[in-house]
Amino acid sequence: MREIVYSTVKLKPEQRKMIEAYAEVYEAGEHGPEPKLENVNILICGPVTTVELNAMKNLRFIQCVYAGVDALPWGKIPANVVVASNAGSNADSVAEHAFALLLAAAKRILFFDSRVRDGDFEIVGESRMLHGRRLCVLGMGAIGSRIAEIAKAFKMHVVGYGRSLRSVAAVDEFYTQDSIDAALRGSDYAVVALPLTKHTQGLINYERLGLMRRDGILVNIGRAPIIVKNDLIRFLRENPSFTYATDVWWNIQNPSQDSDVYSLPNVVSTPWVAGAASSRETYEEMLRLAVENVVRYLRGEKPLNIVRHEDYR
Repeated sequence: MREIVYSTVKLKPEQRKMIEAYAEVYEAGEHGPEPKLENVNILICGPVTTVELNAMKNLRFIQCVYAGVDALPWGKIPANVVVASNAGSNADSVAEHAFALLLAAAKRILFFDSRVRDGDFEIVGESRMLHGRRLCVLGMGAIGSRIAEIAKAFKMHVVGYGRSLRSVAAVDEFYTQDSIDAALRGSDYAVVALPLTKHTQGLINYERLGLMRRDGILVNIGRAPIIVKNDLIRFLRENPSFTYATDVWWNIQNPSQDSDVYSLPNVVSTPWVAGAASSRETYEEMLRLAVENVVRYLRGEKPLNIVRHEDYR
């Protein structure tokens, strides 16, 4: 009996054919018969509900289209189900956006743009240099490693922090998980590129923000809850020369509820667009890699980016 693959996202015809060489394929919302969820063996998904997961009694493999898997209902995923993220699939896009935020904050782009639109060309205050400055990259996965590469092109002093260091990572210093304070201490700039797990939630608190320079810039393209929200607000109010630049938010369904952060004058923000949300090119690359990983699994090969259940439970 052939495997049954169910996708909650729309597949391209050529991608569907790749999977159909090894399994039956069904897509949510397509015309024609839908499979009984209890027969599904492999799930390709963005968001998925607990109701859907509960019905998939024979599920063995979940491939998430997105890089992060923190939004999956982990309490409903049996321990024997293999879960693969799509880590690295949007690395170039997110790394570029991280630097867009960093440069916008350091060069005060939004400040000057609003003044010029009002016909005010007076030069007020000073912009910041990136050359020679200490940049701490929190999270040395595909995104963090790409950020480090870009930073070296700006001749920055790059400090990496994470579980392990990729051999190709362009860093001048590296600190492991028990040394985050040393990594942040004295940093001019920092970028949060960590996944949200039970180990990273609330990792950046008031005290750790205080390890950076008072005129520093913290960029977040990872997940908002890695930073303690109330601590961040307090720190930004007490240190008006410090800037928080972010693309991610605590209230995923209704980011407007985070107005206590984005209304502050020393915050630069975008509406969660670093990855696929505003780039079809990026989404198509993510979908391509997700499908290739499913085919890898169907061939009996070990899939890439397997995540540990214990990091999310």
